[in-house]
Amino acid sequence: MIRVTVTLSGPLRNHYRSPGSSKGEETVLSPGACVADLLTHYGISRERAHMIIINRRKADIRMTLNSGDQVRILPLAAGG
Repeated sequence: MIRVTVTLSGPLRNHYRSPGSSKGEETVLSPGACVADLLTHYGISRERAHMIIINRRKADIRMTLNSGDQVRILPLAAGG
């Protein structure tokens, strides 16, 4: 199993995060999981995930995740 820390931004944070979780949430996935698998795990459509950042770099939906990765999922508009 691999463990990644996921941060959801903007409206995604309110709709998909577990109640009571901290800003970054540890998620356990099967070895070989990719960003698309992570989106499926959270029930987020590809259309809602406008940008994926892994370890401070823009990532592709097909990118394989590794234990310890820091993943941020941003919708089209996530003001600050």
